[in-house]
Amino acid sequence: MRALQKFPVKVKAGEMPANFVRGFVATGLLAALQEPAGRAPAASRAVLKQALQGGTALAAGCAAADAWQRQDLRGVLVAVAGGAAGLAAIDYLARKSARRSNGKREKHLGQEETQESAA
Repeated sequence: MRALQKFPVKVKAGEMPANFVRGFVATGLLAALQEPAGRAPAASRAVLKQALQGGTALAAGCAAADAWQRQDLRGVLVAVAGGAAGLAAIDYLARKSARRSNGKREKHLGQEETQESAA
């Protein structure tokens, strides 16, 4: 049997989550400031998606930069590929959620009706 290899991106414990939170907060604030007021449901989803993507991108970028400084090209590749996979997963889940809720609209009183019955 082959011995398990260590993950090639060497990051200090707690550094990756801290980088994610930095990117999440920074991107979320920027996205929230750029959204016009009054579009609560759609705007909040867009802001959440952008914040998650920003946090993922920053965490992957920091891991890739650390690997680059150590001249660990395999680690750079793994960090970039992991970041790209994370971004793709966030996009997929956001689209899936939007499709699921696309068939329903909320009335001002909190009641839901399908688009077919509204037409």
